[in-house]
Formats: sequence, structure tokens, C-alpha cells
Amino acid sequence: MKDITEIACESYKEDLRSYDNPDYVITYPKYNWKMSYLAYDAMLNELTDYHNLKQPDTDYETFDVYSNQDVIFKCSFFKSIYKILEVSFYEYNNYLGSKGFIKGKDRIYYIIKKQ
Repeated sequence: MKDITEIACESYKEDLRSYDNPDYVITYPKYNWKMSYLAYDAMLNELTDYHNLKQPDTDYETFDVYSNQDVIFKCSFFKSIYKILEVSFYEYNNYLGSKGFIKGKDRIYYIIKKQ
């Protein structure tokens, strides 16, 4: 198990900043777009009733706030309560009540745990 909370949440925050400002240059040195999506998905699972990408078009509407800056605050709040742990396929299948599986070419398995 590898704790990826920091890199995932900070990457997502960078994406949120870039949505509001097309000239924004991502400065987080460990930025990873896959980790950004993973943080979004984890927050979606824990903080909303939306699943299977049937949520509103904007992140702030999805998280029931008024701006992407509010989503950044919510992401910081999420990070203070939950951990996102990258796990192997076998660990994922053995974890009771597991949430979090990113499909695609490079499958990423993760679990969400309260701190």
C-alpha cells in the first residue's frame, strides 16, 4: 500500500486552478493527471451521491459549491479526513468495503480510508 493522498489532491487542485485561468502554469512538481482524476473520483465517491460519471458538468456543481476555489477548499478538507492508498489488484480484492478502481490501459486500484 502506498499513500498517494498528497500527490493526488495537490494534482487535482492544480487542475482546478487551471480551469479558471487558461494561462495558469502548473507549478506542483509531482503533478500527475492520473492522480488528479483519482482524487476527483475518490471525492466523488465519498462526498456526493453521484456515481458512474452521471454528475453535473462542472466540478463546483458536482460538489455543491459556488466556485472551483470552493472545490479546492473541499479537497483540502477531504485530505484532512481521508487517505487515498494505491494498492495492488490483490490487496484491492481483499479489502472489505473497498471503493476506487480506475479503469483504463494502466489500471490503478485504490482504497479510501478515514484517518
